[in-house]
Amino acid sequence: MSTPSPAPEEKVVDPLPLQVEVQVWVGTECRTVYSVPVGVYVIGSDPSCHLQIDAKNVERMHARLSFLGHRLTIEDLESKAGVFIEGLRTTLPTPLQNGAEVHIGAARLSFVYGKDTLAQINADLNDDTLGLKAIRNEISQETHQVNGTLGEGGMGLVLKARDPRVQRSVAMKVLRSGNEFSSEKLLRFVGEAQLTGQLEHPNIVPVYQLGISPDGQVFYTMKHVKGQTLEDVLKKLRHEDTDTCRQFPLSALVTVFLKVADALAFAHSHGVIHRDLKPCNIMLGAFGEVLVMDWGLAKRISELATAPTSAKAAEPSLQLPSEGRFQTIEGSVIGTPPYLSPEQTDGISRLDARSDIFVLGMILYEILALRAPIELHDSEQVISAIRSGNLISLEKRVLMPGEFGKPPPKLLHCPRRKLPEGLTAVVQKAMRLLPAERYQSVEELQADIVACQNGFAPQAEQAGWIRQLQLLLGRRKHEALMIVGFLALSQILLAYFLGQISSDREKLRQSEGALSASNQDLKSANQRLEQIVYQLRATADSNYRDAIMQLKQKRSAQALAQINLALVGAADSPERQAQYLIVHGHANTQLGFYSEALEDYRQASKIAPKLLPLNEIETDLSKALDDGFRPSEGWPWEKINLPAASKSKALGKFTDHTPPPVPQPSADSQPKPPHPMPAPKAPPQN
Repeated sequence: MSTPSPAPEEKVVDPLPLQVEVQVWVGTECRTVYSVPVGVYVIGSDPSCHLQIDAKNVERMHARLSFLGHRLTIEDLESKAGVFIEGLRTTLPTPLQNGAEVHIGAARLSFVYGKDTLAQINADLNDDTLGLKAIRNEISQETHQVNGTLGEGGMGLVLKARDPRVQRSVAMKVLRSGNEFSSEKLLRFVGEAQLTGQLEHPNIVPVYQLGISPDGQVFYTMKHVKGQTLEDVLKKLRHEDTDTCRQFPLSALVTVFLKVADALAFAHSHGVIHRDLKPCNIMLGAFGEVLVMDWGLAKRISELATAPTSAKAAEPSLQLPSEGRFQTIEGSVIGTPPYLSPEQTDGISRLDARSDIFVLGMILYEILALRAPIELHDSEQVISAIRSGNLISLEKRVLMPGEFGKPPPKLLHCPRRKLPEGLTAVVQKAMRLLPAERYQSVEELQADIVACQNGFAPQAEQAGWIRQLQLLLGRRKHEALMIVGFLALSQILLAYFLGQISSDREKLRQSEGALSASNQDLKSANQRLEQIVYQLRATADSNYRDAIMQLKQKRSAQALAQINLALVGAADSPERQAQYLIVHGHANTQLGFYSEALEDYRQASKIAPKLLPLNEIETDLSKALDDGFRPSEGWPWEKINLPAASKSKALGKFTDHTPPPVPQPSADSQPKPPHPMPAPKAPPQN
């Protein structure tokens, strides 16, 4: 019986050592090629370096290269020239992929993994003994699972999909059936995905992935926003939906509009215009998100070529779909009626950011009026109206009945159900026919809207001083009420005193024929009137000093009331009137009533020309009337008459205001007609 031969021993094959090839290029010449195994290496110009590079701006110890754990990384050793990957400087250890290029000074390093090294790394990472197979299978499964349609456009469909790798819902955009066989439309589709992905902004929909599905369909995925479009919101407001009216008052809609403007301003700063902005392309998320969607017609301004010049080429062909909405026009006229600028309608003009600004004005128009500027069902009529600038003004639009005699929408979302004057002016300027007359940037448009939000008149309104005063009182309601109250009280008291004086004087004149019988009564009445006048004169200086004290404490309204009373008591003294008028002007200046203050100073200067620098005052106040600016500490001339007012020699001769004693008539005294009392002068009108 033969003995079986022993089984041959299995050979254990050692894995090949991992290596990376490092090519050193200077200009177009490959100077050196290093074969780098696993380890840590220093790169520099010094001979002691593991990878010595002789090139300009390469320092002695320039960078560190590490090949550990299947990962190749490079780190700058605080060199002056730096380490650059894809044109960007890096300071932290940065992984390098196969084929990566790194610039160190004037040298260019190219890193190439060998086939054996890549195979060994792949085998090591897929080793079944590691227990990672289930995790890798989970990650390597089909990228997306389509489970519905979210919307459609002229060129593509937006599908609802799920990404199982990161377990989230996404919006997947694909080309309509048949369009994937057109190289022009496929290029436009890919360009849309790439351009949108480059516009990283909180109010621009983010793009996640551009790829090809297993069945060959080109797609890109983006954030799936759960909410509603601005078009949906405006439609609900037209139908007076209670919840929508509560959730979206005009202030909230203006905030949404400003976020849209932020997105457009960001795109314009990168040289991109949208060209298809409309309410249905603005998504409002459930948690305050505002995203500008559908950048399929977006274009870089530098790439816009001159459109065909023939009239025939400029005319669009467009059919109204059954649902009653226009769709995006492709061809010489780009966009969606009626959301087109005049430049877009002729298909000839070179477009720029001002074209988007015109459409922003149309959207703000619709936010205010709850109706588009044009409601026509014929594309040629719509385009003709936009091209000629024959658009209905906001004021008329909100009063016009709708189709079939329907009443115009109620402006439930607007304060007091009226169009705000400031925002109406903003719309008018944004929608000017000529681009040069519109806002020249989105930032200018936003600045005017923010001014309206803060209670100021926008530049577009060109408001007069009366309107500016109304807005000032609206911003300063509390102070305005105090001023009005003090002024009303002072005027009531003044009117009462003057009325009493006038009434009693009239009675005195009418009763002169009966003086012999009622002499004593008339004397008492006359004495009472004189006491009132003396009372006013006696308190004039005190009111004057109180007004100065209030001014120093920045209580302008109280100072104005006090100095009004002082002016009544000084009606017969021009010198005192001049000083009082200066304080009256100071109070008006602090309150921002520059026109009234200027009149006070001019009257005071007529009485006493040397009391104040009128030319300097007129210059400062005229400038303040134009731009509303006043130094925080006031102008230097506002200190006139304040520091030493209580020591003024001009007031010395008026310090004795003791009213005359009331005469006691004797039994045998003969009645005499009283001396007529001079009528007091009215205070100067502010």
